[in-house]
Amino acid sequence: MAAFALPATERVFSGDDAVSGLSSELERLDRSRVLVLSTPSLQDTRAESLVVQAIGDACVSVSRGAAQHVPLAAVDALIELGSRVAPDAIVTVGGGSVTDAAKALAAALADGCTDAGQLRRMRIVFEYPDSLQMPSLGADPVPLLSVPTTLSAAEYDGIFGMTCDGTKDLYSDRRLTPRSVFLDPRVTHETPRDLWRASGIRALDHAIEIYLSKAPTPITDAASLHALRLLVGHLAGDDDASRLACLQAAWLSMIGVENVTLGLSHGIGHQIGARCGVPHGVTSCVMLPTVLERMVEVMPARLADIATILAGEAADAARAPELVRTFIARLGLPTRLGEVGVREDDFELIAEDAMHDFVVAFSPVSVNREDVIELLVRAG
Repeated sequence: MAAFALPATERVFSGDDAVSGLSSELERLDRSRVLVLSTPSLQDTRAESLVVQAIGDACVSVSRGAAQHVPLAAVDALIELGSRVAPDAIVTVGGGSVTDAAKALAAALADGCTDAGQLRRMRIVFEYPDSLQMPSLGADPVPLLSVPTTLSAAEYDGIFGMTCDGTKDLYSDRRLTPRSVFLDPRVTHETPRDLWRASGIRALDHAIEIYLSKAPTPITDAASLHALRLLVGHLAGDDDASRLACLQAAWLSMIGVENVTLGLSHGIGHQIGARCGVPHGVTSCVMLPTVLERMVEVMPARLADIATILAGEAADAARAPELVRTFIARLGLPTRLGEVGVREDDFELIAEDAMHDFVVAFSPVSVNREDVIELLVRAG
């Protein structure tokens, strides 16, 4: 008997002026001391100002200390600020790194961690293929609310990554899932085009890997395929209708992720990002097509479904990897590791770290370290 857990996200506000719903949500949650997490790139932007204005007097501080791949040093600074400000809610505006940083901060405050090193005791410890330790928080964290400016979709689960010495460790607690999410195309206007599109490929990666899960569900199947249709139809667009469709696609790409885990492209991509400084959207651009080549014989019917959406006509499974690669290239994004500065010298360490990333175990195909190196060579 299969059981499906409903998403922990309580509300998603969608449409022009969605951000204005922040104040009523904070009232619903009875929160009056709000820390806003942003990034240096959003300083003096309309996106950040819309969020701060919507929160009003409840905003006690704005931090732009989040950093790509959430290094320990950045989390240390956030913990110091959070301990001093004592927020009763955290609102994020930005992409996946900001959302992950907020989860790390909320986890640290809940467990009384004074620095990121102490928080590492909560990291997931995985030994391939099935040894898994996943600690939980000892107390409820302050609620998170998210205003995404990219399509990374990190705001729909309680998982976050934190980087230590070039390795990205994963952490997970359902209570870290943002309670409310605000999909407002206005806050995406200042997001650079390549970042927007690459993060859209990250959402595409979510949808495809969830659809190719070993344990699919009717809800995740329907949501993943519709997310794929929306991204194929709208990711190249730049008007507000297209941006909203893509934000909704990112949401759909993660529905039910607690039931159906991601796979090889994500597991390898986590470590490429941490070790080589490559944004996660870009790691999906370069790894997803190559990983799909490994899936053609394993899940032909599902790959055919994906190929048909990308082709706009009936297509067989064998076409899926190249159709994905062509779609990415037409968006002006890289499709090879060499294009983003990842060298063969990095492959062994990336593969070693990937084998300790628990999402790798949920791929429909079993792999070992040498298999991962081969995939990296093929993606080179």
